[in-house]
Amino acid sequence: LFNDFAVSPSSIEQAVDFRHPFRNPCVLRYRRIHQEEEDRNKIFDSTTCPITSEVFSSPSLALAQGPKTFVSLPLDKLPKNGDLVAIDCEFVALSTEEFKVLADGTRVVTAPPRLSLARVSCLSGDGTVFIDDYIVTPENVEDHLTRFSGLVPGDLDPKSSKHHLIPLRIAYMKLRHLVDRGCIFVGHGLNKDFRVINIFVPPENILDTVELFYLGHRKLSLAFLASYLLEEKIQGRIHDSIEDARTALKLYQKYETFRDQGILQEKLHEIFEQGQRRNYK
Repeated sequence: LFNDFAVSPSSIEQAVDFRHPFRNPCVLRYRRIHQEEEDRNKIFDSTTCPITSEVFSSPSLALAQGPKTFVSLPLDKLPKNGDLVAIDCEFVALSTEEFKVLADGTRVVTAPPRLSLARVSCLSGDGTVFIDDYIVTPENVEDHLTRFSGLVPGDLDPKSSKHHLIPLRIAYMKLRHLVDRGCIFVGHGLNKDFRVINIFVPPENILDTVELFYLGHRKLSLAFLASYLLEEKIQGRIHDSIEDARTALKLYQKYETFRDQGILQEKLHEIFEQGQRRNYK
């Protein structure tokens, strides 16, 4: 099992056959022709070629340039071990949901939509936006999920986008670098986001406000928590990943305050009581 995907042996012919659009090489390993068998079977050590912070200097692929929505931090100012990084991700659907309708009219999903990372925003602990990347995908986008992602057709197209547009590989490398540095990620629903992105983050490096404000009744939405605890209205017409990441950071700061004052359990009960009265809106 590798990152939630079952990996099985394949023939040499299958391994080098890239004629199908869904098969793209992501790791290529070279060896000397006469390399000893013992050396050949050694597991590749990723520490010999770490992802460096220079990946944050990657240029945008977009031909047009709109207003910059993030600050390019000097490499020595990037968040480091133990620093907070507020993060939120948006996704697009590369395929639609498949379903069948049973004889009694019940709708049963046979295949969920296939999602792909389309935007990732990261804020440092002081609220500075240092990543706001849109992700270009070589595959056709079936649905931009605008209501939930805030993305519209053209946002991920290098010919028309005015955003900071990068390949998926660079987006992964940036996140992997932050994980390797030991950053603590703050966000809402991060376990699901990281699972869809297919990146492993140690549980001790995740502060998920879904779980922090959970009392065993139901998982609370970011919009409700922002409305009740911060008196802020978010996610109006469309979602914005910078707004959502900043809101999650503020909620974590509230959580810390309640915990330090010794009133966390009292506040959690109050939140759920008010949620029931307000129908969690």
